[in-house]
Amino acid sequence: MNIELRHLRHALALAEHGNFARAAEALHLSQPALTRSLQALEAQVGEQLFDRSHREVTPTTMGELLLQHARQLLLHAQDLQRDLQLARGLEQGELRVGVGPFAGAALVAPVLAILNRAHPGVHLEVVLAPWQELPARLQRREIDLLVADLHEIEGDPGYVVQALGEHHTLPMCRAGHPLLEQAAPSLEALLQYPLAGPNLPEAIREELLKRLPNALQNTWRAQWKLAITCDSSAMLKQLLQGCEALAMLPWFMVEDELRRGDLQALHSLDLGLRGRFGIARLHGRRLSLAAQCFIEVLLAHDAAVLQRQDAWLAR
Repeated sequence: MNIELRHLRHALALAEHGNFARAAEALHLSQPALTRSLQALEAQVGEQLFDRSHREVTPTTMGELLLQHARQLLLHAQDLQRDLQLARGLEQGELRVGVGPFAGAALVAPVLAILNRAHPGVHLEVVLAPWQELPARLQRREIDLLVADLHEIEGDPGYVVQALGEHHTLPMCRAGHPLLEQAAPSLEALLQYPLAGPNLPEAIREELLKRLPNALQNTWRAQWKLAITCDSSAMLKQLLQGCEALAMLPWFMVEDELRRGDLQALHSLDLGLRGRFGIARLHGRRLSLAAQCFIEVLLAHDAAVLQRQDAWLAR
């Protein structure tokens, strides 16, 4: 029996999506091509692997057995590919990094640029996804590393986590905003203006509120409602420059805009919000040279950003 790995991937996708059309779309195949692939696999095995008699396609008993082994075989194939990359060094290979679409992406982008300049032979893949999805992708080995808010990943025995530094988050507004005319605007004054920011699950919103000083938590819990929801950091910064909205943003996300004067920070309204990111990988999994290099460059970049941040705050 000579089973091809691609047929196993196709069978796993069909089991996950329960529908030929959805599975074919996820695999970037035509539906007839996926059907032919499954038929070839069933011919090799000599058994029907999926029940097609209902609206949702479901694995048969033999199909479940095959899928169980398929998952392990594909993981072993990924490990083999990784070990080969380790042997080749940084002349070629691949690195897949998972980051959230907002602050994490802004922190990681310059690091990937540095890595690409130093090692152009390494293929870099950035997986932008909500942070809630990234741990599952790491477990499935769809990514090699993830960069996320530290409190989401620390303490999990399944991960090896390296912490980054503490980043200040401040209210940001456009140049010439009315609040800048006040010597010491109050929190009540800030809440008179629309707030903009990313779409956060309730649990994360509550976690952020807990990071505020106790005296401010109830006020913000009652009044923190986003007038503009935007998960793109680039678009959000453009929005701020053209309206009266405010946004709570980490300093490193707006360093260039602050230097140019496009955006301003409301120093007197520092609410004590601090963010820390971490780099996570699966416990017991060896790092490729590309991943090791990425971590080293990210740690150095983070340290340099914090040094510039502290110098700016001390002005």
